[in-house]
Amino acid sequence: MNPAFINKSDSCRNGKDKKIHFHKKIFSIICIILFTCIQMSAAQSTFQEDNVWELAATQSKLMLSEINAVRNIDSSFVSPRSLNENDKLIAVKRSDWTSGFFPGVLWYLYAHTKDSTWEQAARKYTALIQDEQYNGKTHDMGFKIYCSVGNGYRLSSDTNYRKILIQAAKTLSTRFNPTVGCIRSWDHNSDKWDFPVIIDNMLNLELLFEATKLTGDSSFYKIAVSHANTTMKNHFRADYSTYHVIDYNPNTGAVRKRNTHQGYQDESTWSRGQAWALYGYTMCYRETGDLRYLNQADRVAKWLFNHPNMPADGVPYWDFNAPEIPNEPRDVSAATVIASALYELSTFSKEKELYLQRADKIINSLSQHYLARKGENKGFILLHSTGSKPSGTEVDKPLSYADYYFLEALQRRKKLNDGFVTSRYVKLSPAGELLYFADEKGNTIPDFSRVGYHQGRNEIPDVSVKITLYPSKEGKDPQQIQEAIDKVSAMRPDNKGFRGAILLKKGVYNIPGTIKINASGIVLKGEENGDRGTKLIASGKGKRSLIIASGKGVMQEELDSKQEITDDYVPVGAHSFSIASTKAFKEGDKIILLRPGTETWIRAIHMDKIVAREGTKQWKAAEYDLKFERTITKIEGNKVFLDNPILMAMDKRFGGGAIYHYSFDGRIKEVGIENILFESDYVGEEDEDHGWIAVSFDKIENAWIRNITAKYFGYAAVSLESGAKQISVLNSSCLDAKSIITGGRRYSFNNNGQLNLFMNLFATEGRHDYVTGARVLGPNVFYNCKAERTHADIGPHHRWAVGTLYDNITTDGEINVQDRGNWGSGHGWAGVTQIIWASTVKRAAVQNPWGAGKNYSIGLKGGKYEGRLSERPDGVWEGHNAEKLEIPSLYEAQVRSNK
Repeated sequence: MNPAFINKSDSCRNGKDKKIHFHKKIFSIICIILFTCIQMSAAQSTFQEDNVWELAATQSKLMLSEINAVRNIDSSFVSPRSLNENDKLIAVKRSDWTSGFFPGVLWYLYAHTKDSTWEQAARKYTALIQDEQYNGKTHDMGFKIYCSVGNGYRLSSDTNYRKILIQAAKTLSTRFNPTVGCIRSWDHNSDKWDFPVIIDNMLNLELLFEATKLTGDSSFYKIAVSHANTTMKNHFRADYSTYHVIDYNPNTGAVRKRNTHQGYQDESTWSRGQAWALYGYTMCYRETGDLRYLNQADRVAKWLFNHPNMPADGVPYWDFNAPEIPNEPRDVSAATVIASALYELSTFSKEKELYLQRADKIINSLSQHYLARKGENKGFILLHSTGSKPSGTEVDKPLSYADYYFLEALQRRKKLNDGFVTSRYVKLSPAGELLYFADEKGNTIPDFSRVGYHQGRNEIPDVSVKITLYPSKEGKDPQQIQEAIDKVSAMRPDNKGFRGAILLKKGVYNIPGTIKINASGIVLKGEENGDRGTKLIASGKGKRSLIIASGKGVMQEELDSKQEITDDYVPVGAHSFSIASTKAFKEGDKIILLRPGTETWIRAIHMDKIVAREGTKQWKAAEYDLKFERTITKIEGNKVFLDNPILMAMDKRFGGGAIYHYSFDGRIKEVGIENILFESDYVGEEDEDHGWIAVSFDKIENAWIRNITAKYFGYAAVSLESGAKQISVLNSSCLDAKSIITGGRRYSFNNNGQLNLFMNLFATEGRHDYVTGARVLGPNVFYNCKAERTHADIGPHHRWAVGTLYDNITTDGEINVQDRGNWGSGHGWAGVTQIIWASTVKRAAVQNPWGAGKNYSIGLKGGKYEGRLSERPDGVWEGHNAEKLEIPSLYEAQVRSNK
């Protein structure tokens, strides 16, 4: 090869390398500049938002001095509204529809800053308008009371505010006309309208929904839904733009006319009216889960942003059809309502990113171009709103409600950016207490805290050792362990019910059969549950449980003490109800709470119509008498109070309910298994003839299994049978099951009992790792459990489990709560009142059984799918794929709340 050619080539390559190196340096510099700009932009955005809140605080301090000056002259004025043509403050009396917005602004400032001076100011100005709760001459009760008192209750849990909200809802309800199906708006202009309903009225419905959650009284909910449905039917044009005013015939409900009061023309679209519609139907979806409302909100949003007259900055002109656009006044108040609504709508809609972008654009526009200068504008935060152009009032002026919805939008934006989601069913009070909110029937998410060993009231003890054993060199491990158990079983229990512990020292114990515990007060404990600790091996062949702890006999039901529940409906979450007579009962009695199976109920949930295949059995009512074990905590007259909640509504339509005494003398108690590694011999990955269950409990209460590991068993590490009650299964693992991967196998932690707690567990190679069987009655809890390399799903398995909490479950498989149809011999509906909380999955299906209860997915991360059978009602979903929940663990929060 010619060296000169090589040198020339190298020389060219070196020159190119220098150029490439130069270009790389330039590219790197550009990237650094772009990255720096992006970082500066992000920092600037945050900095601007902080500045906006600082400005809001400064302006609101000025406004406090301005309104105080007005009140020194005339104390009947309670709140700022706008500025007049001379830029003097317009203050209003409490009867004005805007009187609640300034107290709401103060509450938002308190929420943002946690500064008690804002709380004090908010309380002062809220108190000035709270008597509006009795004003039946106004439809604006939500604007006045919910924006002020409602925020006050949310942030302080003040019981007086709760009472005001309920009374205000009662007062507002008096304006409802069932023939029309709506709440009447104005009483004025009776010569023009007979029964006017304005689109603004949608926002007052939030007060009614809140009252239902506070009281369980469904009448408020029904009024709100009726109003929303009637408005959806009559207020919208074919393109989903809104009329401002619909006038009805109050006697027939017929529409008399469609016109405007604050828009340009009857057939034009008033911007703030369209904003009210967007906000109102978003809120209605939040409160009801009715997809019609979500679809309506989506359509309204689409109309808004597809309209050619929507400005690029998202701040609309006062009317979309105003004749002099672009020389018409803007309406900042409409923009703030739209932005606030879009932030919430983004949490429900498939158009999440689009709505977030549009809301952010509006807020950024307002922050950059529509803010008042510090110390000006009499303390209002925003400029350029339009109250009523046709009447020539408040045109291009600040408005109190623009400021209110602006701060609300900022709050919602921050919450979304922080990734926090708050459930509408259970929230934390400022004092850290849990607040429960009822649905339209009074049902709430129930309390799951009173489960496990002594319902969590007693710590699991360290029981003194009576006998210490070592591995047998003669192959007599099962004999010596069983003899030790029998010996301790014959001892007298102490005053806490314990006979003593048998300590198995480190080493290997070969057990070809089953170890049995049939007496109370026995603890079988090892030194450690690892390979170098105490190891019990299910040696040889034979499908069996390695340890069985069980009492004897059956529950004795005293049916002659039976008393029917007299309430027409006892909701989920309730702890009390009325019976015909309480003479036979007293505090401390153990009772059965019976929810009878009836053919009416079977038909309602379609379990008499399971699509049949070979072996399918339709459900029979007689097989679904559900018997919850409870204790009476108090009796007041004919009202009975229980230790644990109702988990399935006692509904007279489906047979109601009853209580009666029972006894279970053969049940054992105060038994523990701890600190042991269990292994099963096996021959091949699909061996079916070897150790099946490590530890089985039945006919036992107030007992525990903790710090165990089970390897290679075909069915479960722990299986609690139907007679197991108040058992804690803690800090344990089920690893690498060996069996055919098919039905009836690999139920790693299986529960068929009541009031049981499974916590801090881990499983691999399971099918149904955290699972309940047929007619399993709660409350039961699986908390902080993980599963890897799963082969099926977690959740209620079949035939109506009632009241289970799956809290902080992590799996690479599925969690499902669904109608399983004809799987098995007719699994059907797997469960009701099943709560999936803050769990992480590959995907999940959560469905509601037809007409007979709800299931919940709150804060779940992972995919959502329809389930095995589509066209089932969707369950309640909140905070799907949210980063954080306000309540990270429902179980932990409930335990803390009840201490």
